[in-house]
Amino acid sequence: MLILAYLLLWFLDNPACIEELLYAGWMILAVGLVLIFLPMFVFRSKGKVKKENDWTKTSVLVDTGIYSVVRHPLYLGWLLMYLAIIFCSQHWLTTIIGITGMACVYSISRQEDGRLVVKFGDAYTRYMQSVPGINILVGLMRLLRRRNND
Repeated sequence: MLILAYLLLWFLDNPACIEELLYAGWMILAVGLVLIFLPMFVFRSKGKVKKENDWTKTSVLVDTGIYSVVRHPLYLGWLLMYLAIIFCSQHWLTTIIGITGMACVYSISRQEDGRLVVKFGDAYTRYMQSVPGINILVGLMRLLRRRNND
């Protein structure tokens, strides 16, 4: 769906052409890309992934770095990519596709929590209680509180 939305960006006219939204979309896109690629490096360095395995095949729960702020930075990155296309396009069709895509990504992140509870047990349940899934603002506030309490 995201590819379709980006293709429509090139073919559809921007009816509103609000420049501030366009610039915000580009900034959101940059943050989204960082959040999409950052987990690859963090999992490889902290997740004890065997060299022959995919970077997502961690053998330990990673709760440091970006994972101390949000549980699903990759999914947050994809959500931001949809938001970026909505802001850049400003067309009703890409807005519908974007909102649908965002709902799908959020649903997948919730399913992932269930799979990770099975994989890591009580440790992941405790992690879920202390680190939000995709709300980076709440995650940053909780991280600051934890650091102030230490």
